[in-house]
Parts: sequence; C-alpha cells; structure tokens
Amino acid sequence: MLDILAQILHNPVSLTVLAIQFLLGFGLGYVTMKVIKYVLAFIAILIIGVILNIWALGISLENMVSKFGEYSSQAKDLILGLAGTLGLLTISPILIGFIVGALVSWKTKK
Repeated sequence: MLDILAQILHNPVSLTVLAIQFLLGFGLGYVTMKVIKYVLAFIAILIIGVILNIWALGISLENMVSKFGEYSSQAKDLILGLAGTLGLLTISPILIGFIVGALVSWKTKK
C-alpha cells in the first residue's frame, strides 16, 4: 500500500488525476448539501411511485420484498467484484472530496 502511495506521489500524472478526483468529489459534496432537501424529496417521490405501481399491479409488498431479497443475494457477488475492481485508489479521492465539500457547505449554510 505504501509503495503504491509513493508511486502516486512521484508520478505527476497520477498526482494530477488524484487532485482532479478530489475536486470533483468536493464539488459533488458541496452541491449535494446545498440541494439535499430537493434530493430527499425526489427520492421520496420515487419510492411513493414504486409503492403505488406495486399496489396497482396487485403484488403484495411482502412478496415484492422477498423477491428483492432473492435478487440482491444473487447480485451480491457481482457487486463485491465491482467494488474490488474499482478499488480504494479510485474511490477514496472522490469520497474524501465529497465529505470535505459537504462539511464546507454545511458550515457555510446561512
């Protein structure tokens, strides 16, 4: 892990990509915190729409949840493989930037 970090710090292209990923995450976190109430309302509307569609089709909510559980257990291996492929170095700069941007947005909220 330290060898990879040392390579990144000595390679200007990797360092530039790391900085750009951090700035993208920062912007995403900042904007997300500014519009969080709209994002939550959007998600709530989508969930209500899905529940209404399930109800309109005559499928019980318990049946739908059990089917979702079956599908999610089948997709678990795919999701874990994808997470491993993306890796720590791909996600970390964006995630750290997102957290910093969200904190800055939250602190400067007036």
